[in-house]
Amino acid sequence: MAKYWTRQRRQLLEYLSAHRDEQMTAQQIAGGMTSEKISISAVYRNLSVLEERGFLKRNVRENTREIYYQYIAAEECRDRLHLSCLVCGKSIHLGEDETERLIQSTLESTGFEIKKSETILYGVCESCRKQ
Repeated sequence: MAKYWTRQRRQLLEYLSAHRDEQMTAQQIAGGMTSEKISISAVYRNLSVLEERGFLKRNVRENTREIYYQYIAAEECRDRLHLSCLVCGKSIHLGEDETERLIQSTLESTGFEIKKSETILYGVCESCRKQ
């Protein structure tokens, strides 16, 4: 696939960067970009390229087959653990100090080294717990 920046790829990246605290399926992304008139096949094609280039993180939620994408190229996303709400899908960036404490504690207690850039912790956010 060509490595140049098409208009659709730029539009997709702009859309995702504006929704960086959300995990969305390709269908949700295409549905949110109706004013840009981008086809679902173009969304899939460009998501793949953006993931290869490190702009996106792709994951599958527990008990589902759907693939979710999240923009991670923003400064506040780099080298942070992400918390993802299983109810509403909201994503929260764990603070730098909390991230380092968790990683260090896990390493010391288990010898297991967590890769920050690959880790999403799932649970229920404060808003959803109050409902």
